[in-house]
Amino acid sequence: MISRRFIHRRRFVPRSAVCLALLVLGFALQVSTARACFGPKLYIGLGDAAEQRAFYAVVALYIKEKTGVETVAVPLEGADPLHFLREKRVDMAFAPDLAEEFTPLVTAAGVPYLLSGRRPLEELQFTTVAPALQRLDRLLTPELFQALAAEVAAGAPPAAAARAFLMRQRWI
Repeated sequence: MISRRFIHRRRFVPRSAVCLALLVLGFALQVSTARACFGPKLYIGLGDAAEQRAFYAVVALYIKEKTGVETVAVPLEGADPLHFLREKRVDMAFAPDLAEEFTPLVTAAGVPYLLSGRRPLEELQFTTVAPALQRLDRLLTPELFQALAAEVAAGAPPAAAARAFLMRQRWI
């Protein structure tokens, strides 16, 4: 039998405990919704050649791992990559030649070169991308890149080949 004293007795929870519980709940909600957000994206013009697909896979994975910035491949469908850069339809593009109006970010791999428009260089959300790609430029040699391009040309999926390549080199 329960006594009347027990039924009428109220328990008070200290305010600090309530505030702490609300703070933890609010933080948990912020963390769960932050995962659903999508960050900034860079658009990279990409041709059909196996070496460009391999190069894009390396660049996209390296940028993602080092800076957290996502990239989106924009098929050029045989169009001039410089034209896409001039019209600001892409932020970066693989081009066979250097152009004075665009900043080369990766040139060590030989052809193609990775050229950048203004957005990746000037917008605050992309400040880490150019330095990361300049590090990649210092690391990458034409011999290493040609071996990767040959692997992709032989039928290997570009993303898997790029991940294996970057991990073998211990760059990611």
